[in-house]
Amino acid sequence: MADKTNIPSGKLHWNEFSRGTVKVLSSCRENKTYREEKCMKTYRPLLANVLAQTIFGLGYFFIKMGMEVVNQDTVKFLSFRFTLGFLAMTVVLLLGIQKVDYKKGFVGLIILCGLFNPSISQILETTSTSYAPTSQIAMYNSMLPIVMLIFSALINKEYPTKRQLMFVLVCVAGVFIANMVKPGTTGMTKIGLILIIATNIAVAINRVLVRRASAVFTSFEIIYITTGMGVMFFNIISVGKSAATGILPEYFNGLICPQFGIAVLYMGIGSCVIAFLSMTYASANLPFAVYASTCTLSTVIAIISGVVLLHEVFTLVQIVGTVVILMGIIGISLSYDKGDQEKNRFHLEKK
Repeated sequence: MADKTNIPSGKLHWNEFSRGTVKVLSSCRENKTYREEKCMKTYRPLLANVLAQTIFGLGYFFIKMGMEVVNQDTVKFLSFRFTLGFLAMTVVLLLGIQKVDYKKGFVGLIILCGLFNPSISQILETTSTSYAPTSQIAMYNSMLPIVMLIFSALINKEYPTKRQLMFVLVCVAGVFIANMVKPGTTGMTKIGLILIIATNIAVAINRVLVRRASAVFTSFEIIYITTGMGVMFFNIISVGKSAATGILPEYFNGLICPQFGIAVLYMGIGSCVIAFLSMTYASANLPFAVYASTCTLSTVIAIISGVVLLHEVFTLVQIVGTVVILMGIIGISLSYDKGDQEKNRFHLEKK
C-alpha cells in the first residue's frame, strides 16, 4: 500500500519539478531578451553618432572633390547638395515611411536651428576647404565639443562638472601643442583659421538648439525643415548670382562630371540625410557630454583621409597635440553621472 500511495506522490513531485524548470528556463530567456533589448537601446544612439561622425569625417574629401568642379563656388555646391537631400527626404515622406507633425511645438525653434546650420555654418565650412587643408580643419574642429559645452551651459543650462572642466584645460593644452609649428608649413591661412573658428561657433549653437528642439520634435521633423531652409537659401543665392552674370544656362553643367555627381550624392544623401538624422537622434538620447565627445571621431577620420587621400602635411607635433585634445575629450565623456541617465537627457519643461 505504501508503494502504491508513493507512486502518484512521486509523479506529482515530478510534474511540479518539470513545471518549475520550464518557468525558470522561460524566465531566463525573458531576462536575456530584456538585457539584449536594453543593451541595444543603450548603444543604438551611440552607434548612430559613430555612423554620423564617420560620414562627416569623410565629407571633407568629397567637398574638395566637388568644389574643384564648380571652381570653388561654395553656394552652388551647397545648393545641389541640399536640394538632393531634401528631395530624398520628401520621397520618404510621400511613401509614408516617415510622418511629420509640427503642431505639437514651436516651429520657430527649428527655424533658428536651420539659421545656424545649414544657412551659416555650411557656407563657412565649405568655404574653409579652399583656404585650409582638410587635416588642419579637422584638428581645430576637435575643439567643437568644448564650444558645445560652453553654449550648452549658456542656452540649455546644462553645466559641466569640475572633472569635465579639468579635461577642458587638457584640450586647450592640446591646441597650444598643435600650434607649435612654423607658420606656413601646414598650408593654413588666416582666413581659413577665422572661417574654422566661426564654423565651430555656428555648429555648436545649432547642436545645442537641436538638443532643445529634440525634446518636442523627432529627428526627421527637425532635419526636414532645416534641409528645406538650406534648399531655399542656397538656391536663391546661387540661381540669382548665375542669372545676374548671364550664365544661368550653364548652371547644371557640373552634373555632367562624374566627380561632381559622386560628391553631391555623398554629401546630399549621406551627409544631409543619413548623418544629420543619426546625429540628431543621438543628440536627443545620449548624455550631452558623451554626445559631444563622440563627435570628435570625425576629427580622426578627417585627418586620416586628408593625409592618406589628399596627401596633406600633418607634422608630428600636430599629431601629439591632436592626441592630447582627444584624450581630453575622452576624459570629458567619462566624467558624467552614469547612474542617472534621465538627468543626463535634456527636458524642456525643467529648463
